[in-house]
Amino acid sequence: MPPLMLQRQVEVDVACSVEQVYDLWSNLKNVPRWMPLVKSVKPLPGQPDLWCWQFGLRFPLIVEWVSRIEQRIPGRLIAWKSVSGLRNQGKAEFFSSDRGCLLRLTLAFALPGGIVGKGLEKMGIDRWLEENLVDSLNRFQTQIEAEVRRQADDHSSRQFPPAIHSENVCD
Repeated sequence: MPPLMLQRQVEVDVACSVEQVYDLWSNLKNVPRWMPLVKSVKPLPGQPDLWCWQFGLRFPLIVEWVSRIEQRIPGRLIAWKSVSGLRNQGKAEFFSSDRGCLLRLTLAFALPGGIVGKGLEKMGIDRWLEENLVDSLNRFQTQIEAEVRRQADDHSSRQFPPAIHSENVCD
C-alpha cells in the first residue's frame, strides 16, 4: 500500500510585482530565509535542476531529499518533485492581483507508514504543516515587501541628490 500523501495549499497576496516575487522565490537557496524549518537548499554540482534540501528542527530531527525542478515557467510557475529521500512534491504559482502578486504554494509529503504515521496523524501533523506554511508565506511577504521598499528608497535617494544650499552665489 503506498504511503499516505499529506497535501496543503496556502496563498499570500504580496504588494510586489509578479516578476519581483518570482525572482526571489526562483533562487531556491533563498528559501531558508522565510522557512525556518528548511535548513538549507543547495544545487547539485553540474545539475542545475537538482537541489538538495535539509529540513527539520535540529539534529537528529533533520531529513534530506533531492528534488528535481519538473517545470519552470518564468513569472508563472516552479514545480518540483523529490527523486530521493523524503517523498514530496510541490509547486509555487504566481498570479497578478490587485495588490501585486498572489503566490500560491502547494506541497505534498509522504507520511511514514505504520505506527509512526498514525501517531503523526493523531498529533495533528496536517494542521501543524498548514500553520507552518502560512507563517512561512507571511514571513516571505514581510521580507520581500521590505526589500522592495528599501530598494525603491535607495534608488530614489540616488536619483535625486540632496539640494545644495549656499549663500548668495551671484554676488
